[in-house]
Amino acid sequence: MIISFEGIEGVGKSTQINLLKDWFEKRNLKTIILREPGSTKASEKIRDILLSNDISLANETELLLMFSARAQLINEKIVNSNYDIILFDRYYDASIAYQGYGRGLSKDFIYNLIEFTKCPIPKITFLLDLDVEDGFKRKSNDKKDRIELSGLDFFNKVRNGYLNIASNDPDRVKVINANQSQSLIHNQIISSVELLL
Repeated sequence: MIISFEGIEGVGKSTQINLLKDWFEKRNLKTIILREPGSTKASEKIRDILLSNDISLANETELLLMFSARAQLINEKIVNSNYDIILFDRYYDASIAYQGYGRGLSKDFIYNLIEFTKCPIPKITFLLDLDVEDGFKRKSNDKKDRIELSGLDFFNKVRNGYLNIASNDPDRVKVINANQSQSLIHNQIISSVELLL
């Protein structure tokens, strides 16, 4: 079963993914966390390019590199996987939100890339939603990467894009207010996951 987590910077995805992994493993379900872009040797090298502050990338290059990393990840880690649960720290919805809504690239083309790279559809996607400025306040001490330096206007477009994705696919995408305690968020996630098992 594939479960993905989405959201802008600072919403607490990593924390919730690790809590959910622990929850599954306590139930003897073999679980892996995959991050995007990354999680394979080739994809991690692509990630370095995508996030480097020393490189200027055209929006189209950014999109195609994201899908190059994703295609490699799917071929290496998803096809023929022997895991019961695959948890994605961002997945193809991120390309729709970041490159589609944020960068203004063709969403139809992005959907074609999703199909071309044979992205399996997650059973459920958790969108941790938070005001953009609140998200960046949480990460104020972190060094910002190339994408994180794109500005508040960009990230408001990304956030609105995510909310549009959720409203268009409410059966799969569950929006969770990320401005709550870790335990409250975790309990909401577990409530949804238990319905799938």
